Amino acid sequence: MNYIKTAVLILFFSCKGDLDIKPDQGLLIPTKLEDMQALLDNVEMNRAPGLHMIAGEEYAITTEGVTSLRTAPERNSYLWADDVYEGSVPSDWRILYEQVFYANVVLDGLNTIEVTEENRSVWNQLKGSALFFRSLAFYQLIVEYAMPYEKGSADKVPGIPLKLSSDINEKVERVSIRDCFKKILSDLDEAGPLLETVQSVYLTRPSRHAVYALLARIALYMQEYGTAEKYADRCITLSPGLMDYNGLSRTSSRPISFAQAGEEVIFPQFMLTYSFATSSRAGISEDLLSVYETGDLRRIIFFRDRGNGVFTFKGNYSGTSSMFLGTTTAEMYLIRSECRARLDDIEGALADVNHLRKMRWDSNVPYQDVSMEDREEVIRFILLERRKELAMRGLRWSDLKRLNRDSRFETTLERTAYDRTHILAPQSDRYAFPIPQIEVDINNLAQNKRD
Repeated sequence: MNYIKTAVLILFFSCKGDLDIKPDQGLLIPTKLEDMQALLDNVEMNRAPGLHMIAGEEYAITTEGVTSLRTAPERNSYLWADDVYEGSVPSDWRILYEQVFYANVVLDGLNTIEVTEENRSVWNQLKGSALFFRSLAFYQLIVEYAMPYEKGSADKVPGIPLKLSSDINEKVERVSIRDCFKKILSDLDEAGPLLETVQSVYLTRPSRHAVYALLARIALYMQEYGTAEKYADRCITLSPGLMDYNGLSRTSSRPISFAQAGEEVIFPQFMLTYSFATSSRAGISEDLLSVYETGDLRRIIFFRDRGNGVFTFKGNYSGTSSMFLGTTTAEMYLIRSECRARLDDIEGALADVNHLRKMRWDSNVPYQDVSMEDREEVIRFILLERRKELAMRGLRWSDLKRLNRDSRFETTLERTAYDRTHILAPQSDRYAFPIPQIEVDINNLAQNKRD
């Protein structure tokens, strides 16, 4: 499609900033529903950001390993540096606002097409999909570029620029994180009824199932535990199945194919290409490796011994080296389990987490359900299971941000490189990545602080 090619050229070559898109004369706006579907089927719509991955606590990289990383944003994100991008616009920001642009083009285009009995189903699916993609991009932007959500101060904390139109002359400012989430949740509420309940053919397209999963993830981040439990429960009702890891290869370098993972995948996303994801020098932290017990197959399935004490990740649900960062049924069990524990349903919380653990346990090693009564002990256990199950899924950064608001669960990150110790305190301003300077300058945006 010519307009797709043109749109990509606009986004990458013809703009001064990703919020200030300048079209050329060759831009063709889609006027047919099939063209709009082709735009949303673009592989870029299923890409996910990745700098927060290396900034979290799952990697432990030596000075030589840091130096070997291909891009400045990767190296500087790992060290929580003052200048992360060194004058560049990071791929994370660029891809997410590209997705927002595509979604807005479709939403604006749909407003010009009359809804009839013949096209209603397709029209609804397109609108629901565009609202979903835009909401997902906005949420991922918030996770990287805004400070953590706290209900009491959410109206005062800067969020992100909410670009809601494909109009290239529209200027947008950062709005509060409360207003960001208000818009995201409103759009997802509208999207759900428009979409098919599940996607049985085109797995990369959104569904109502995917909307519920995203709502559960967002509600957990906002510490709205009743809401998160409700949507996680809806997901599990639609698709309760979990893979039995005993059926996976314990020696393969790619032990989980996308077909096998399909039993659990709700909506697939794959991280942008970064060198740390495939580097033999970007090792997994010993802190993460040490949490797996004898008998837990995830330790064998997820990690590869590179020698010299270095382990790398091989447990992608993509079946390739592409990092899978999408939503899964297992994540929904963990969300429901944590929410039940926080809402004093200890029996229900343990039932969920034990069901998941059993599906990850070596059948040759005796298994026993975990039983405990203390509420805080149960929450800690579930949070540890989140680390085990959701390792390298792009969720640890958002978990750190939400858990650091509670002194019982806060974490101080520390790493050594270039003959110095680097520390990220639980309440650090560096949990919000800087806005690319070109966007700050062109659109007069408030920049995030770097304490």
